[in-house]
Amino acid sequence: MNRKPFMKTPITHLLAFVACALSFQVAAQDFPSKPITMVMPYAPGGPGDTITRVFAGAMQKVLGQQIVVDNTAGASGSIGTAKVARAKPDGYTLLMIHVSHATNMVMYKNLPYHPVDDFEPIGRATSGPMLIAAPTSSRRKT
Repeated sequence: MNRKPFMKTPITHLLAFVACALSFQVAAQDFPSKPITMVMPYAPGGPGDTITRVFAGAMQKVLGQQIVVDNTAGASGSIGTAKVARAKPDGYTLLMIHVSHATNMVMYKNLPYHPVDDFEPIGRATSGPMLIAAPTSSRRKT
């Protein structure tokens, strides 16, 4: 019996082509296809909330999808941050962080997330100078 190898027949080529074409269509689903939640882990009305709302408005225009700002304040930002850490990692829940994202690891013994390992940075919103001040009467001069 003289058979052709499996993938050398015209019908198998056609079936393989159709399977690939269908898989590309499934993989090419539009993003975003539903509203995106942007968690601001601080109270409404502050500078972080204002910046978040400016970004949300700009993102809505670019993406053509609603961006919902969710202020989940408390525990120096760790309550809202934990909410995002538990969210499905599908790009529909974003977190606007602040310097406390780095310092909470030292401030709280049992954070329900790891500030570095549990998040993927996607961009910087702002930057600004930070300083530590002490009274002139302090013995600390530098």
